[in-house]
Amino acid sequence: MKKSILIIAALAALCSCQALKEEWQPVFSPAKEPAEEELLNLDDKVTHTIAEFKALYVRDKEPVTIDEEIWIKGQVISSDRTGNVYREIFIQDESGVLDVKVGRSAMYADYLPGQWLYIYCKSLTLGEYEGTLQLGLATDESGPNAQYEVSYIDVQSIIEAHIFKGPRSEVIPAIEVTEAQIKAALKAGKQDPLWGKYVIVKDLQYGCKRDFYTHVDKKVFFFIYVDPNAKDKKAGTNRFFFSDGTYSIDTWAINKEKMVSMLKAGQLDKDWIEGNPDRYDDPLGEGIALNLRAYEQDMKDEGITITDEDREEFCRKKREEIIQNATAQSISHYFLINGGQEIAVRSSGYGKFADKKIPAEVLGQPGAKLDGKKITVRGLLGLYTPSSGPTAQITFIEDPTETDAMVIQ
Repeated sequence: MKKSILIIAALAALCSCQALKEEWQPVFSPAKEPAEEELLNLDDKVTHTIAEFKALYVRDKEPVTIDEEIWIKGQVISSDRTGNVYREIFIQDESGVLDVKVGRSAMYADYLPGQWLYIYCKSLTLGEYEGTLQLGLATDESGPNAQYEVSYIDVQSIIEAHIFKGPRSEVIPAIEVTEAQIKAALKAGKQDPLWGKYVIVKDLQYGCKRDFYTHVDKKVFFFIYVDPNAKDKKAGTNRFFFSDGTYSIDTWAINKEKMVSMLKAGQLDKDWIEGNPDRYDDPLGEGIALNLRAYEQDMKDEGITITDEDREEFCRKKREEIIQNATAQSISHYFLINGGQEIAVRSSGYGKFADKKIPAEVLGQPGAKLDGKKITVRGLLGLYTPSSGPTAQITFIEDPTETDAMVIQ
């Protein structure tokens, strides 16, 4: 009996881990100290630069499974020490950067910044996620993560068959990039060699541009799920976007406990538009209303008449479901470079500094336009492509509250 209980518990844990594969999770245990080990030199096997390898991805939405004897190499430029980069390693050579989806946590002592890695690419898959090219395993098209082009390399024997540690070199320093360089990279698209690099960007001020999608001067971007484990996670009835205000969020990201309290308090029900009290952004309410319309249509198709009380009860239960399924939330805070080009600073809700407050002098006074102080940030420069258009975003590696990853100018 005891053995049966243990098996059931193990299966439950496995199912839980599989369902949450595509979400950022906390680093549960510290990495071990670097051990003495054989470091290889496989330069004679390398067939492609990172740029040449990424060029194999030629058509959007068509991931490429490698069937040739292709080897690449690159230096590690990322770390999961803070949890803000999680279950992935960014490697860089002279031609560009590649995101390798290694499905492990606490890797920061195993794969050191500056260390060369050799990657045997045959049987792995090159795909895209929201503008970023990634190397991983082919996705099970019938599984819960079928909407993603690649999945994690999360079996240790497969990791060891494809990723080999090379010599350790000096840590690659961050390079300073300008507004003009970022604009050029956005224009060039996902193959531009700038994406993924460890960079410094100066003269950022909290705020955003007003356009067709945005009606405010300051905003964050995130989305929440009704059911984070749904097969079709991206369905309009399951994913609600928050992108037309700040929702009074003044931390880098949000942990689960705080997310639940915000939902219960109604903080995410609406975000009033500055200077226009008749217009507000209410993605949570709109999302619940969309679910209600789908429910009404289902009842109509079955010949069932529903009452106002039924509608009210449905909305109440849907809100309870959203609260019940709430998770830690990654947040993108928007900044402007020299008052011009937008750039987002993204932090994970599972990161160790997620709930640390952004300095008030950076955010500026509530209701004022772009009156916060300018900052300099250091992190990985990424590309994100929402429906509103391609956006540059910075991901911190270090804790910005304890290092000079963020400096108030």
